[in-house]
Amino acid sequence: MKENQIIEKIHSCLDCKKCLESCDTYLVTQDELKSPNGRLKIADKIYSNIEITDEELNSMYTCTLCGICDLVCVQKIPITEIIHASKAKLVELGKAPLEIHEKIIEGILKYNNSVNGNPEERLNWLPEKYKAEELFEQKDSDTLLFLGCMSSFRVKESASASYEILKKAHYDFKILKNEPCCGEYVYSAGKVEIAKKIMEDNFSLFKNLGIKNILVTCAGCLYAFNKIYPKYIKNFNINVKHVIQVIHELEKQGKIKLKPLNKRVSYHDACRMVRKLNNLKIYREPRELLEKTETSINELNKKEENTPCCGAGSGIRGVDSSITIKIGSKIFEEVNSKLIISACPLCVFNYRYVNYKTQNNIETKYITDFLLDALE
Repeated sequence: MKENQIIEKIHSCLDCKKCLESCDTYLVTQDELKSPNGRLKIADKIYSNIEITDEELNSMYTCTLCGICDLVCVQKIPITEIIHASKAKLVELGKAPLEIHEKIIEGILKYNNSVNGNPEERLNWLPEKYKAEELFEQKDSDTLLFLGCMSSFRVKESASASYEILKKAHYDFKILKNEPCCGEYVYSAGKVEIAKKIMEDNFSLFKNLGIKNILVTCAGCLYAFNKIYPKYIKNFNINVKHVIQVIHELEKQGKIKLKPLNKRVSYHDACRMVRKLNNLKIYREPRELLEKTETSINELNKKEENTPCCGAGSGIRGVDSSITIKIGSKIFEEVNSKLIISACPLCVFNYRYVNYKTQNNIETKYITDFLLDALE
């Protein structure tokens, strides 16, 4: 949106504060600055060239950009889009992002990942039995399995299990030996120009390798390739899917078979899989696969596109981990099982962090790691 459109949208707010009822950060802090309504008022100050306080700046960076407020706004204001645009405006003015973002972005530019991982250890997740045969970029395939930073370095079983299931199904794909960061973190922090350069470089790499299809394990990468890249990259024509969509197709085709596990789990939908994508909502596929294993699924009180954020979206954990823990703990209170399944490695990583901090004795698994145990 152009600035005049943003200002017009901000001023269309009725101040009804209905959005407060759905905002995770407001519900756990009871701080109106940390609500969609409060953040719109801060955005108004930013676009009116009125100085904002450090507390107001912090409030813009404690939004998870989960998108629930966009759904409930009676005026149909694209609140999260305005919040992101406001962060980008603050970057232009030299007032943002925060120190933690600068540090992580510096790491992305230096090490090609958002978690300060050693690039030489990026492929440590690769199952030993496949290492000798893996051809990486030399593989004659137009389909790329893109693992992302979280799967490669923090929730490695999400990478290894996804890779192994595809191998067992004889699915044609390749991986990169030196995979880059997708750039979503940089973009969400408001450093749009740097993010655009990352996206342009990545798209050039993909085209040079003849990539026509990308499979991802990370909801953040999915959001980047599905929604952000097409917005900034001219003629972005790569078909993008989450790996769980492909595994669902393979099971339907009889190329993999799942045996009963007879488990009871809670399934959590990542924000960037059910309400942040262009013409795509991945809700049915993971549930159908879990049902094939005769797994009983406990749903949260709010589900599908109304599912709450895990608490870690848009880098909030580095800004204020106490909010992250409170949001995650609220979900733990709803969970009627000892196992949470997610198709987003960031959600898995965050729930494990919240569990460590709260000692709730709740296990979290990435969905392909769960399904690998059920593979016949």
